[in-house]
Amino acid sequence: MVVIYAHKHTIEVGNREMKERLPLLVRHNYRFGRMWSIKVWPSEIPQRIRRTAVRRAEEKVKSENQIVVEHKLGTTTLNDTSKKVAVLELSFLDSLYNLGVNPVAIADDGEQTKVTDITNGESIEYVSVGNRKEPNLEELSTLDLDLIIADTTRHSKIYEDLSKIAPTIVLDSIDSSYDEYIENFETIAEIVGKEDVAKAKIEEAEKVLSDVKDKAKDKVSDEEVLTVSPKNDEYTAHTSSSFVGQVLEKAGFKNAIQSDDREASLSLEQLVEINPDIIVYMRDDIDTTIYTQWKNTQLYKSLDAVKNNKVYTTVARGPWTQYRGFISVNTLTKEMSGWLLNN
Repeated sequence: MVVIYAHKHTIEVGNREMKERLPLLVRHNYRFGRMWSIKVWPSEIPQRIRRTAVRRAEEKVKSENQIVVEHKLGTTTLNDTSKKVAVLELSFLDSLYNLGVNPVAIADDGEQTKVTDITNGESIEYVSVGNRKEPNLEELSTLDLDLIIADTTRHSKIYEDLSKIAPTIVLDSIDSSYDEYIENFETIAEIVGKEDVAKAKIEEAEKVLSDVKDKAKDKVSDEEVLTVSPKNDEYTAHTSSSFVGQVLEKAGFKNAIQSDDREASLSLEQLVEINPDIIVYMRDDIDTTIYTQWKNTQLYKSLDAVKNNKVYTTVARGPWTQYRGFISVNTLTKEMSGWLLNN
């Protein structure tokens, strides 16, 4: 009988004569820092029995290398750290990129600029798998993926289809708050084995928010900000519990609508009743929206933000309403500081 110990990438063999046979019986797939042993019988024992012993040992090691992830639609088991990852929302791309991991597939809406916005202009190699609302399942199925990260709101109905392609986890993205983004970031970091990187990145973001808050408390602490993403026929504000709302409040800016609902659709009369001190339009094409119908009315002109020239329009829509990640934290705090704190 020969006993094999696998520990810290070292194999010791009790019987020198068996060394040449061992590679046929044992795969070096033990986990670093773990120890296990198998018994190897002499050659006269049937080969089938020996194969069974090795298979059982391998199954034990495999179970030790698995990661179990709890997510919005249940529990998913992954084999060790996932290498080939597809992301179906941009916040998940933001998470992976900030962990030093590039996904092999991205639902980028056919717009590569959305990806380079998040990667700070760096070009990364990936396969486009279509729109975030309706990702291309056929394309995904060709990629031999280790993991798919999907969004609760957009992809719950196709979760079973995605799970047939590769192990899939479902997290909040488009309806997430900043706090939820951080929770998701930590989950993704654990999956890819980058917990230390995640901790440093979170501390970096918190410092950015804290530094802006220190400046804001002396200049705009009593002023209320209304962040708006107007549509063709709807004036939609993001409240204190939205991603944007939480980021700005952590940076020292008070949201004009305190609510557990992430969005609020306002009439012109309701807008006048709120009467914010500051209005931020979170898209650069507001002249194509309901804003054009309101901007010349006496009611709109009566707003304090309008009278005091504190109505601002973002440079780009993506970081404010679509990306929801660290790129958004940096953009929001930079633009708000430029408008309100640097004069």
